[in-house]
Amino acid sequence: MKKISIVSVVVGAAAVLSASMPAYALNLGNMSGRIRAAVETPAQYVAFCKSNPTECRSSSVSVAADTPALRGLLSTVNSAVNSSMRATRDSDDVWSVNGSKGDCEDFALTKRSRLIRAGVPAGSLRMAVVITKEGTGHAVLLVKTNKGDLVLDNLRKTIVSKERTGYAFIKVASANPLRWVR
Repeated sequence: MKKISIVSVVVGAAAVLSASMPAYALNLGNMSGRIRAAVETPAQYVAFCKSNPTECRSSSVSVAADTPALRGLLSTVNSAVNSSMRATRDSDDVWSVNGSKGDCEDFALTKRSRLIRAGVPAGSLRMAVVITKEGTGHAVLLVKTNKGDLVLDNLRKTIVSKERTGYAFIKVASANPLRWVR
């Protein structure tokens, strides 16, 4: 007599049940192909949060509603910060907010700060470390919305979807800005 493993029984039962269910009932939601692994939070960000705890708050809301008003606000803040700050290299790599000059993460932190003050849920505003098409390390602000992720970038005048950046996303803050994921 052939032994049947418990895995075979579970897989078989799932196949039988799923065949009798309507297609919409099989929606896997966020589980489909997205396993997030915790990664180390950038040390510079941890230091920034120790010095600026109010800038590192989270919220219970982790996704913003993608509306024309939100798109307008994102565009306004992106343009205002990009035009008011001068891009410079930060040899000490100190992350800062609301300065007149800085590197990519300073632009992203300033945008995050202004958007939180404007009422965008802090949990939807995620710092992200990426690699550009040219192979350069870079930081951007990722906005989680109900219609997909949007990116605010000091290298772009317009807001684009995460997929249209051409960047490789190395690590991204979660809704809790001190917990980062791959």
